[in-house]
Amino acid sequence: MKLPSLRRLQRGAFAVEAALALPILIGVGVIGADMQRIHSERIRVENAAGVLAVNIAAQRRLTTAGIDVLADVAMQGHEAMQQLYILNVLQSGRVAWALRRGGADALCDAPVAGGVYTGQLPEDPPAGNSNAAVDNSTMSLIVVKTCRDTGDIALSSGVMLPAVLETLTLFRATNKTITLDTPLTDESRASGLAFPQS
Repeated sequence: MKLPSLRRLQRGAFAVEAALALPILIGVGVIGADMQRIHSERIRVENAAGVLAVNIAAQRRLTTAGIDVLADVAMQGHEAMQQLYILNVLQSGRVAWALRRGGADALCDAPVAGGVYTGQLPEDPPAGNSNAAVDNSTMSLIVVKTCRDTGDIALSSGVMLPAVLETLTLFRATNKTITLDTPLTDESRASGLAFPQS
């Protein structure tokens, strides 16, 4: 009886090891691809919100047509899956005006309570701003909160994805006051998010 050669035994062991390792390598590759897809979508949403905030912050006056075009470009064809809150926040935290864009509703809440921005601002409020009738702010910020429904993002590996991707972008406005045209002013008042004017 002839004994199998050592070389033939090694080849067989390598084939078995490769067969066992291949599904693991494929699984790692699929998970990596899904993680990249999630990361790419989050970066897209963050970049879009940043570009929108920068463009609005550079304006002195906004029109309905202008803000609609900027918001459409920022949503990049995902209008039905996104919700945008666009706020002009004074240094005191008061919301001068607030607009909503996007086709989705109730994805996330606006970062506003009682006409005051609830998030952290990079500038301290001005001194002597406790009187509700007077606002001593010397600057304002554009805040864009973007919420994107992730229901249409197809993943292969079963990685859990949050139901909503949220981003928040702040950018200092060139002018303290950015005026809105009449339809946008009416929209801001109707939203109930802006600080009540006396």
